[in-house]
Amino acid sequence: MRKPLFTLTWALAVLSLSLLTACGGKKELKVSDQAQKLMKNAWKYDVNANLKKGSESTESQTGIKSDVQLQGDLGKMADFAAETLTLGRDGNDPMKLSYKKQVGEGMLSLSVVGWWELEPDDKTLVLKEWDSNAGKEKDPVKYTIDELSNEQLVLVKEGETQKRIYKKK
Repeated sequence: MRKPLFTLTWALAVLSLSLLTACGGKKELKVSDQAQKLMKNAWKYDVNANLKKGSESTESQTGIKSDVQLQGDLGKMADFAAETLTLGRDGNDPMKLSYKKQVGEGMLSLSVVGWWELEPDDKTLVLKEWDSNAGKEKDPVKYTIDELSNEQLVLVKEGETQKRIYKKK
């Protein structure tokens, strides 16, 4: 007598579970191909590429040529302290996208977390952050995506002309 009751209970449990997942399991925010590319890698600020870009800009404006590159221990320290930007889905809410900016590595790092979105043009990245001291969201920071490949991300902060070059981490 117990076996048929057990089998019936098990069958009802499986049916209920399959109906729940088919009817409304967790929904996930649909994102564009551009957003998928942004989330594919963690992006590390490339100190030497940014120095080179600055040198090229100075040369074109002043005619003075310089090629400063950080190497050896100094280069390692600069790379260690450089910002890493990681964009992804929010672990708690699949309808949100979250990001983490980390300066430094391991125990010697500082992190900021927030939310991000791409504007409909797929070229404007908007980063939002919560200010716990003020108890409200900070003003969003917008970046234009100047270049995005599998190996490199180049951003220009709204109101600035300097490009920020990140490499795949």
